[in-house]
Amino acid sequence: MITFPGPVSALVTLPVAPDRDGIARVLRLERSARDALPDLRATIPAFNRLLVEGSPHSWDATDIESRLAAAAEKCLAETPRIDAGDPVSLPVCYDPELASDLEDVAANAGVGVAEVARLHSGAAYAVLATGFAPGFAYLGDVDARIAMPRLTTPRPRVEAGAVGIADRRTGVYPAAGPGGWRLIGRVPSALFADAAERIARFRPGASVQFRPIDRDEYEAAGG
Repeated sequence: MITFPGPVSALVTLPVAPDRDGIARVLRLERSARDALPDLRATIPAFNRLLVEGSPHSWDATDIESRLAAAAEKCLAETPRIDAGDPVSLPVCYDPELASDLEDVAANAGVGVAEVARLHSGAAYAVLATGFAPGFAYLGDVDARIAMPRLTTPRPRVEAGAVGIADRRTGVYPAAGPGGWRLIGRVPSALFADAAERIARFRPGASVQFRPIDRDEYEAAGG
């Protein structure tokens, strides 16, 4: 589906799940769109969608729609493939004193907190989208056994480095602020001090893996 949310922008929504395969197809579509539409000013991939922004001097909605539809059909016919490179490794301390929802997530899953840590850190996650705050990456997919919906009422403040779960998504709060995800761990906040660096590291399609650390290592790393 292609819609036009602005005078020189188009939004392509692919009929696929917003998961690892979905973002792989969207990134393929992004490359095709840049080849087919050389006057594009920006492209923003997220989940199973691609937003393209063009120039008012060369924007022709009918032509744009035709070219994007052809590119989308082609990427849907191909096998999704993503070259994420080596995973970004993030040390995380799964300590109930640092993670106010860790015990609730464990109880909901019927396991201990150590098993939550094992399940959460046992997979490499794809960056499906970025947003909410500079460098905040929506990662997926969390093991279904520890998935939980976000809080009904968001907290007024979540500490920088907090690792949260919202349904099948997980992510790290790069800066202190409000948030409603279920908090299960903490990454040393010093690792997120440079906004430009974290934006560059957590681009859609990148791979992220969490590495469990103990409280002493967390404190030593600038937690």
